[in-house]
Amino acid sequence: MTRKISLLLAVILCILAFTACSSGDSGNNAQPTATPGPTGTAGGEDTETPEESEWEPATFSIWTWPGATEAWGAKDLNDVACFQEAEKITNTQIEWVMESDSTTFDLVMASGDIPDAIYYAWNPVRQGQYGGDGLIVDIMPYIKSSAPNLLSLIESDPLVEKQLVRDDGSVYLVPWLTTDLSLLAGEGFAIRQDWLDKFQLSVPKTPDELFDALNTFREQDANGNGEKDEFVTGYPAQFNKSAFAFGTTDGFHFTEDGKTVVYGPVTDNYKEWLKWMNKLYSNNLIDPDYFSGDSDIYMKKAMENRVGLYVDNPAVLGTMVKDGAANGLDIKWTPMEYMYYNGKSVNYSSAYKRYVQPYGLAVSKDCEDPERLLKWFDFFFTEEGNDLLNWGVEGVSYTAEGDKKVYTDAVMKDPEMEPSTALSKYASPTFIGIQSPEASMALADEFTLQCRETWAKTDISGAAEPFIAFTPEEQETNTQYSTDLATIKDSWRDRFITGEKNVETDWEEYLKELDSYHVQDLIKINQAATDRYLAK
Repeated sequence: MTRKISLLLAVILCILAFTACSSGDSGNNAQPTATPGPTGTAGGEDTETPEESEWEPATFSIWTWPGATEAWGAKDLNDVACFQEAEKITNTQIEWVMESDSTTFDLVMASGDIPDAIYYAWNPVRQGQYGGDGLIVDIMPYIKSSAPNLLSLIESDPLVEKQLVRDDGSVYLVPWLTTDLSLLAGEGFAIRQDWLDKFQLSVPKTPDELFDALNTFREQDANGNGEKDEFVTGYPAQFNKSAFAFGTTDGFHFTEDGKTVVYGPVTDNYKEWLKWMNKLYSNNLIDPDYFSGDSDIYMKKAMENRVGLYVDNPAVLGTMVKDGAANGLDIKWTPMEYMYYNGKSVNYSSAYKRYVQPYGLAVSKDCEDPERLLKWFDFFFTEEGNDLLNWGVEGVSYTAEGDKKVYTDAVMKDPEMEPSTALSKYASPTFIGIQSPEASMALADEFTLQCRETWAKTDISGAAEPFIAFTPEEQETNTQYSTDLATIKDSWRDRFITGEKNVETDWEEYLKELDSYHVQDLIKINQAATDRYLAK
């Protein structure tokens, strides 16, 4: 099961931001003049869907991976009702190429036999890389000729234009847009409320308070099995977001001015976070399987009543509660705010609102009719198509009375799935198009709403990967150095956490090695790209 997508969909489903990750913001004077973003129907109220007779028959192949859907219910996009219905309306047959996992992406792109389109995490860096290699094409000419609704969206919202259109005027991504930034609060920390109550503890608000609570759980045998086996767990990319509480991240982020790019792992704040993580690890408060990245192991241990803190989305947490009840466990989670550090809440500021999410569709060089494919994509930016993606099929997954839509029992009362999971049989709100806040809110139970409200209290948007595009020269530098830098940084980070390396005595050696992997060059190009973005 792919945790990346799961976090996005518990809306987010999310999420990235740290996501990110991983991925709302506080603006500043450099931010564009406030312009209302898209509201749920792309291109405005005048969008029209071409009549069926206008659609010449066409067939296209689109690559994705099962993790993009199976983590939240659907095993195969061919089985999702909204795409079956879209095929009828648009006379367009889609042959979904469902690969085994996301790691096959690079193999597909290198194979020389690329499907017509690829659904993937197309962040600006990856767009520049594969666009520069000519493996995906600039779709702006086809947007202008065949996608009037998407074009209207770009031209009517400066912020969408800034994030989607690259410095040279090219566009490589048919986007998925999240217009309500509260939807990005799709994952976060949750702590066992029943265990807090047992020891008369409050919900932790600082790293020290969290340590004390977790240590109490372990030392005083919160699960009552006579063993000291209670700990915190969660996918590393998620729990590493605890660095937010120390005013930093595990990658590039912005300072509070929203203008300056920082590489978190070289900062003193990051050093303090590593000390705290090592303290947790040394006291057996971090799952010994933490570094495995296997979500099934984490879930199993939670179902063994051993986990006091978990990091995930409300759907996963809710499933734990339901499965626990079936096994005689009364698990009660409560969401935690992102923690305070030095008496201040964490606040990242950036000069962008991340409407354009990094997931979406790119058109491959091998597509024989990109104009016709863009016409199909554009259908999902009409009111009819957008409703299909967000709500599914009217009369099946939802009913409508005037402007009000309501999910049916097929979604809300599925005997085997949570509503957000059941919806995946009928709709795909995080595919392309505009994610509807109304549709998302209609799915949310009280616990989900509580999670979103709690996690959204802290603005961590600036902690997300800067939404920037590199020049060909900058792209070459990034491609050459960024992967190796991330690998060596991760290796040092994990050794600091486990105590194999001492954060005090080995810190300078660590910084020196990062410098040898061109960290300063990467900071420089990220800053230059950010400056151009802010100047748009």
